[in-house]
Amino acid sequence: MTDEHSVFEYKIGLLAPSRVGKSTLIAGLLTEGQQQLAQDSSVHLLTADRPTKNRLAATYNLVSGALKARMFEPGLVPSTSDPSWFRLLLEARGQDLQIRFDILDYPGAWLEGAGEGTEDEQKWNECEAFLADSSVLILPIDSVLLMDSGDDRAHLLASHLSVFQINQAVLRWAKNRREVSGEPAMIVFCPVKCETYLSDSGSLQDHAGTLRGKVVDQFSDVLKTVRDAAPHAAVRYLPIDTFGCVELVSARWIPAQGSPGGEMLVPKYRVRPPGQIVRKGLDDLLTLLCRQLVDTARAQSERATAARQTAALHSRSHAELREGFFRDLWLNFNGERDRRRHTAATDERLFAMSQRTTQSLFDVLTALAGRESGPRLHHLS
Repeated sequence: MTDEHSVFEYKIGLLAPSRVGKSTLIAGLLTEGQQQLAQDSSVHLLTADRPTKNRLAATYNLVSGALKARMFEPGLVPSTSDPSWFRLLLEARGQDLQIRFDILDYPGAWLEGAGEGTEDEQKWNECEAFLADSSVLILPIDSVLLMDSGDDRAHLLASHLSVFQINQAVLRWAKNRREVSGEPAMIVFCPVKCETYLSDSGSLQDHAGTLRGKVVDQFSDVLKTVRDAAPHAAVRYLPIDTFGCVELVSARWIPAQGSPGGEMLVPKYRVRPPGQIVRKGLDDLLTLLCRQLVDTARAQSERATAARQTAALHSRSHAELREGFFRDLWLNFNGERDRRRHTAATDERLFAMSQRTTQSLFDVLTALAGRESGPRLHHLS
């Protein structure tokens, strides 16, 4: 955080294998966030730079175009080929205050193969460092794999979900969070592509309990890792509709060289008329992120305000301290008294700015807290 411009920066890591839809999830987070905050006069969400804006626009156009075809296959949306950063800003309107979310997207195959190849391995090491240092970890999970892979492929599920690799990355993250216990520590298990399995999105089926049970079962080791290595971390479960307007038609296994078992599951969806994207769950994810990180920013700002108050009081006391008739004459003559008073005025100005920042963060948090969480959100800790 700078003095003249209050910017709080947080890293958000997405941990998932390929073909889950990390880029689509990030694009949806921005779109839903803008819609959710549109009626709130105190805060708004926007892209922080041109590359983020361009990447999100490209992803949105690809998805929208695919949905217009009325029969949607996720494989038509290209996978990420290189790591890229999405930077989103949560701003307090009318105030010099920003909270920036840095989100890393990377080829999911790097997680599965740990970045095989010298160049990819180096890039994956950089991604791992970012993930380990993230305030929040989001684990997108392919719900179709969990629910429609079939009993005869059950033994392949852990491999296709990259459970071992995810557990290793989570272990490193949890240890880092334990070392900085005053900073945010939250992990969110997010099944995606849930439209077919949850009745509140228009499906005729309701398998919410089954889906949650399968997530807990498959990722039981990951949950244990978090509880053992970072018991203070918040653990949440939140299923998300990737599009909200599709229904699973089929999920078939096809040969795929390099995939576990030499096969991959390919879903095909029917688009429900009128084909309007409604992503249930993403609003809760946005609120969850904002509450956690704004609350942390407020705590950080309060600590900074207390330190600046102490500095302001000390420098003002020092500036006005009387040291005897002749000493005071000398201080006035050589300009030292003026320098001390200038320092005191600067410290008092910084203290006042810090007070305003703390109040602004409190106002933003109050506005966000006014929205109740939906029934999809559950605590797993």
